[in-house]
Amino acid sequence: MFTATWMAMLGVATVVAITGIKPLTLVDFSIVFGMVIMPFTYYPILSAAGDHTIMGKHANGKIYNAVGWVFFAMITVASIAAIPLMILTRGGKP
Repeated sequence: MFTATWMAMLGVATVVAITGIKPLTLVDFSIVFGMVIMPFTYYPILSAAGDHTIMGKHANGKIYNAVGWVFFAMITVASIAAIPLMILTRGGKP
């Protein structure tokens, strides 16, 4: 399985190299789309951390939940703005 995984990754890298995509451009796109997905990964953790039936005595208190929701709001705003900002700035190019 290890060897097959490495062979598959080398195949993907070869395809990327043949297509002529710049690696940094690929990284930029992956970061932006990772930011778009982030609220969907942060919310379940936030809701589970504040749930006393799941976490028991280790559940977050009201202050930590409030701070978590503030961060969730900031992450959501950033994820909504990520793609339009990438388009407006042409991927950060001057």
